Amino acid sequence: MIKEYIATGKTIEEAIANAKVGLSAPDRFMLDVKTEVLEMPRKKILGLFGGADAKVKAYYDDGVKEKKVKKQKPKKAAPKKEAPKKEAPKKAEPKKEAPKKEAPKKAEPKKEAPKAEGEKRDYPASVDLEFAKAYLSEILKGLNIDGASVNATYSEGVITIDLACEDYGIIIGRRGETLDSIQYLISLAMKKRSNAYVRVSINVGNYREKRNETLKHLAQKNSAYVLRTKRRYTFEPMNPYERRVIHTTVQEIEGVESRSIGSNQDRRVVIEPVGGALKAPKRDDRRPKATTSAPADYTPKADRADLPKFGKIEVNKD
Repeated sequence: MIKEYIATGKTIEEAIANAKVGLSAPDRFMLDVKTEVLEMPRKKILGLFGGADAKVKAYYDDGVKEKKVKKQKPKKAAPKKEAPKKEAPKKAEPKKEAPKKEAPKKAEPKKEAPKAEGEKRDYPASVDLEFAKAYLSEILKGLNIDGASVNATYSEGVITIDLACEDYGIIIGRRGETLDSIQYLISLAMKKRSNAYVRVSINVGNYREKRNETLKHLAQKNSAYVLRTKRRYTFEPMNPYERRVIHTTVQEIEGVESRSIGSNQDRRVVIEPVGGALKAPKRDDRRPKATTSAPADYTPKADRADLPKFGKIEVNKD
């Protein structure tokens, strides 16, 4: 009879050791124990969520044949002998009347069952809001955030997810970098599921509204600086959403214009005056020139007549 035990572990070696311990084979069968890897370990995404341990099966044959229990077939009961029935006198059968033909009924139109409120969809079938909410919930579990409220809506090609929780600083991260990464992961998962791209925006703790107001204030403040100094101003690298807010705000201010420079993660916004910025003066024009002429009362020093022009040179006569 084959005895087996399945165990898990962070690595294959740990899973094998756990399986052998759980199998607890006798000493005489220790050399006959074999192992089989059922599942390989998977690493966690971003080191926070997902992943799985390795699964290993350990087994050995103890040489004892398994006894097969024969199923007993139920015995058929002998049929009981029935007493012969006396035949009753036959009654005269009444004459059957021909069935009257009924007029064909008009088919009534089928009434459709009223749709439940939850089944109404004002968005494409490729957009699965429940999947987006479930995917975000799994990420929150990996971040050890419990008791979060997740609500998703769709409008104008964007899935907006409203998230309410106690500690949302972990989700936002430094300057919203963690929040942008989560949005990107959900967009990739949605595209893989429906083969159609959809933009995802997560709003947690009214961070988006506060960040928009901050960006608008920065755009107005630095536009005023550009108008006053006639020089350009360059922002720090931003994501596409934040650059769009800067461009939209600058378009409403006369005398300045904005453009994006750089590539990939170093993409940033530049504000400059309409028609171009002033060139910075050259460095030589700003520095004072050095004086090369000698003063009028300067007299060069004369050499003394009693001193030789060159020092005394001693020669060894050895």
